[in-house]
Amino acid sequence: MNDYRRAVRTALYLVYAFGVLLIIAAVGLPFGVTWYVEAKGRDQTLPATIMLTSYPCMPFVGIAILSVKKLLNNVLSGLILGDKNISLLRAAALSCFAVTAITVAAGRLYKPFFIVALCAAACGVTLYSVKSIFGVMLSEQREKEARDIEENL
Repeated sequence: MNDYRRAVRTALYLVYAFGVLLIIAAVGLPFGVTWYVEAKGRDQTLPATIMLTSYPCMPFVGIAILSVKKLLNNVLSGLILGDKNISLLRAAALSCFAVTAITVAAGRLYKPFFIVALCAAACGVTLYSVKSIFGVMLSEQREKEARDIEENL
């Protein structure tokens, strides 16, 4: 019965790890990209392209990570279907779509950003679909409760 709690805790640990990786990426990106360009002999404009694309994406990634963290904490607290979880899923999905837009625009300069855009779009569509399913389930639950109240009166 409580098997979902183990899965949610595992997902929560992964979300914490992603948050730490985001911070490490924010701090280490300039050093890592310049080292890569020098070591591999790549184009000297590559660091600027990567940093001018990555840094605008980082706040949106942070919003998505925090939204999923709050959602998982709500699920651990017993709130699965609720307006708060639906708004958290919406925020995470919209953040993914923002990352998609930024990386598609940058894909013209550096083709691997198209792969990032595709992954962000897939995450956004998945989160938005789950949000929509939760919304339908919540409205059906509320309608059922309203019918039960009417029948009892």
